[in-house]
Amino acid sequence: MTLTEWNAYVRLPLDVVRAEGDTLILRDGRRILDLYGGHCVLSLGAGDATLGATLTRQWNELAFVTNLIDHAPRHAFLRAFEANLPPGDWHVFCSNSGAEANENALKAALYATGRDTVVAFSGAFHGRTAAAAAVTDTTKKASPFTPFHVVRVPFGDVVAARAAITERVAAVILEPIQSLAGVVDPPAGFLEALREACDATGAALIFDEVQTGNGRLGTPWASQHFGVTPDFFTTAKGAAGGIPLGLTVATAAWATRVPGPLFGSTFGGGPLPLALAAEVSRAIAAPGFLDNVRAASAALCEAGLRGPVARVRGAGLLLGLELKPGLTAKPVRDALLREGVLVGTCDDPSVLRLCPALTLKPERAALLAAALDAVGGSMSSPAPRSEVSGGVRSVEVAR
Repeated sequence: MTLTEWNAYVRLPLDVVRAEGDTLILRDGRRILDLYGGHCVLSLGAGDATLGATLTRQWNELAFVTNLIDHAPRHAFLRAFEANLPPGDWHVFCSNSGAEANENALKAALYATGRDTVVAFSGAFHGRTAAAAAVTDTTKKASPFTPFHVVRVPFGDVVAARAAITERVAAVILEPIQSLAGVVDPPAGFLEALREACDATGAALIFDEVQTGNGRLGTPWASQHFGVTPDFFTTAKGAAGGIPLGLTVATAAWATRVPGPLFGSTFGGGPLPLALAAEVSRAIAAPGFLDNVRAASAALCEAGLRGPVARVRGAGLLLGLELKPGLTAKPVRDALLREGVLVGTCDDPSVLRLCPALTLKPERAALLAAALDAVGGSMSSPAPRSEVSGGVRSVEVAR
């Protein structure tokens, strides 16, 4: 008898044994600057002491209890999370992942309106479960079936979006900044136009903030960064700093149109993830935290514009390094990794992604600059292969 893992991932050849803050430590002692942050998950960095103490304390006090029983971490989370919300009255439902959070938002909008159509956008990624996959548009098919009617329009096309948002539409769902598509910024006025069209037709506007939320753009939420407030927003990834948690947040005006029993979760909203999520929310609200996010963003934008990089896009600590013509992302990523810096790729083969811990210090951007300078000459033409080979160099870690 044998057991083989499903062949879902192409893994990098890194023998990681430990992580500290923004650094991955390999078995042989080499250190890698992690500018991928577990894909937006490690919001407070690896091994954060406060999260570690909270995790241990909560495990010993009350690790899990059925959702039929109330618990103190739920109330603490609600108060901490509330402090970062946009103005208004909000309701929240806890699940386990971003896909679940998006499923719940879509389900609520469909129920509340009694309509059967959702508007989504080219390049979108919202998850791999049935409803989330239906509104996803990536190079890899995420589900074989579509549970409702989807109208897909080009991201950023105001004219096409206004034409698509009719009184048959229950919801419009989008990432305020598209991450997997290549860190694609919304054109000026686009989000405002969606808000106006939804108001005119009675459709719900849903922001998928699985990646843009929890302080990543230098504000708690994208609505505060862009000045446009949705009817629903969702988040996951960094919400609990490394423990799975999905959140579906809706204005009271929409939430009260949907019966509570429409939702349910075994693990969602348990004491352990909510205790950690409360600490993440408190950190985001702490004086200076978001100032650091903005300062680190500015430093990375400056450091990233060199060597093989033609342009930097995105906001806060969700950034895309657009490469010069003729270059592709994977060989550049691998060359940077050999210099001791880990970055991500995406569906756009000409873009590298940066989504490090929100605690990254601005001075750490110098390591990215040095790595880009080092690979600049070797990246004058596309590399023949994209796998990492040879020694991965260590980076100096400021103590």
